[in-house]
Amino acid sequence: MTAIVVAPRLDEFNTVPIARFGHRLALGVQWIDALSEQPLAGPWATELERIGARPLVKRLIAHGQGRHALLHRDAVARLLRLAASELAAFPPPAADPSELVLRGHGADRRHVPRRVALTPVLGADGEPPVSTANIRRLRLWPGAEYPVPAGCTVLRGRIRRGAAMASAQPVPWARVVITRPAGAAPFPAPPVFDDETPAGWAHGDDRGEFLAVLGAAALPGGALLPATMPLTVWVSLPAAIVLDPLDPDDALASLPLEAAGTTLSGALLNGTALPPGHVRQVGFRIAIPPGQTTVLPDVDLRFA
Repeated sequence: MTAIVVAPRLDEFNTVPIARFGHRLALGVQWIDALSEQPLAGPWATELERIGARPLVKRLIAHGQGRHALLHRDAVARLLRLAASELAAFPPPAADPSELVLRGHGADRRHVPRRVALTPVLGADGEPPVSTANIRRLRLWPGAEYPVPAGCTVLRGRIRRGAAMASAQPVPWARVVITRPAGAAPFPAPPVFDDETPAGWAHGDDRGEFLAVLGAAALPGGALLPATMPLTVWVSLPAAIVLDPLDPDDALASLPLEAAGTTLSGALLNGTALPPGHVRQVGFRIAIPPGQTTVLPDVDLRFA
């Protein structure tokens, strides 16, 4: 008869640890280059501005590969526990007290900064789960000094607003979409945004400058490369624009806030959705050669 051996219960006295949990992650963000789809290379800072309505200035810890971590400890942990108790109250607060407002920026102008509000997943006690639920990937779009590879089709410009060219001032943080009209010329006028194919996106910076790198979607199709490509430029401006000079000590203070909540993917995180308050202007037609850099005249990008 074979004896039955009962395995001993595993506990701290008869096991050997193979890993140790060091800290909880309140939020992790990874910045992605929107064109290469690769993690951001080079110096980039991510700063916490506030949790809910409570100011808390703190720089996230950089870990390479465009990754930045906000640890769940100290003041961050205390404010998130407080936020969890407020969310559990009845009635709950009108604004989410656990929302984390961040802004990312670099020392150069290779990528345009962004300011986002992300809501972490929390337990009833305000503790984040030990999982990837609070890791978000956000895309960054080319800035004026982006190293564009040779042979790309590039559109540059500076967006301004004013009654006349002589008095027009740069519009910070505009958004630009480049689309390709459907069918062949002559194209309908005025253009209809929803009837055209997106061919490129761009974020304007604090000086009103933008750089759009166009992909294959800009080409009308066919075996031969055309001499020029018909496109439509759509500029979206903040509804409230201050024409006075920006704060010289903090040019990022006017960055629009993009609230993504708990979403893990989509147009808002990708930077292809308009920030709240941005208004799309009437599109205008252009025809540019492929494989070259085209600078749009200032007169085309002045809005009254």
